[in-house]
Amino acid sequence: SSRARKKNSIQQTLMNKLSSASEMAHATAILDYQLQWVDKGVEYLTDNKDFCVVGVIGGQGVGKSTIASMLAGARPTGARRSYMFWPQSRDVRENGVNQTYGVYMAVSTERYIFLDTQPLLSHSLLDNIMYGDRSFMSEHLSPDTQIEIQSLQLLTFLMSVCHVLVVISDGSVDPALPALLKTAEMLKPPALDNATREEHLPHILFVYNFSNRSDFTQEQEHRDTLKLLMKHTKMVEKEVMAYWLPDNKLPVRGATPPPPQYLQYQGHASFQHCFEQLRNKVFSLPRGNLAAHPLTEKTWFHLAARVWDSLQKSQQLIEFGRLLQT
Repeated sequence: SSRARKKNSIQQTLMNKLSSASEMAHATAILDYQLQWVDKGVEYLTDNKDFCVVGVIGGQGVGKSTIASMLAGARPTGARRSYMFWPQSRDVRENGVNQTYGVYMAVSTERYIFLDTQPLLSHSLLDNIMYGDRSFMSEHLSPDTQIEIQSLQLLTFLMSVCHVLVVISDGSVDPALPALLKTAEMLKPPALDNATREEHLPHILFVYNFSNRSDFTQEQEHRDTLKLLMKHTKMVEKEVMAYWLPDNKLPVRGATPPPPQYLQYQGHASFQHCFEQLRNKVFSLPRGNLAAHPLTEKTWFHLAARVWDSLQKSQQLIEFGRLLQT
């Protein structure tokens, strides 16, 4: 029938669009070590309009890259070398530095675009700036102010180009992140394509990684605290979306698992169950309009490049930095 032929034609057109993109085994940088834009990522994108951008951000060593890889499809029990985003290695962790510099992008087969960022307010990056390796702004700003402004740049960037923003901490509620989010919302520039349209803000999901039994026991108290910290912001409309994840302790290779009678209830569900709830929520959230007109994956990429360029030149952020030092 004509309806069946039309359906097959639409499916073939979609498959042609998707097959035009390069296959992605690991994430690629869109902001490099010096936070300069990298155009290579566009080769992994298509003219498809049915896509969703998910940003992952948080402090140092909280599991951002691991969770981003799992959202992109990696199994919680899978080998780390198969992850889209490189997780923190033992050497990196023991040296007190961060694994990710800049912003990395990965694209799943379901056309979800995941962005993994360097840590916010990182003491490792602060150390680099103090020794002259990563100074990126005015020399009149102190190193700690530069790190805060850099973190605000990354946050405002993700707020402008993401449908969903996953904010990760370890354990209990950290007041610094909600405060930084609210400041970034205040400093977020208007849309580049149409300054008169309604301001875009992503869905915010708070994730507390490496949570222990007491964190799960006090989950409601943590939610109430988070709700107070996120008052007077448009990012949280009705209910704060927060998820707690226990430590994902992988079994030792070759070790014999304990018999069932020795398995004890840990005071919370398994990591796999908790993560599945988070993943289902991320994938079920509605996608707001990032621009006044529908975007393809490629036009989104070019818009993101323009947003970052405007943030690098933002006098508002520079003036805010100077205000922090007064």
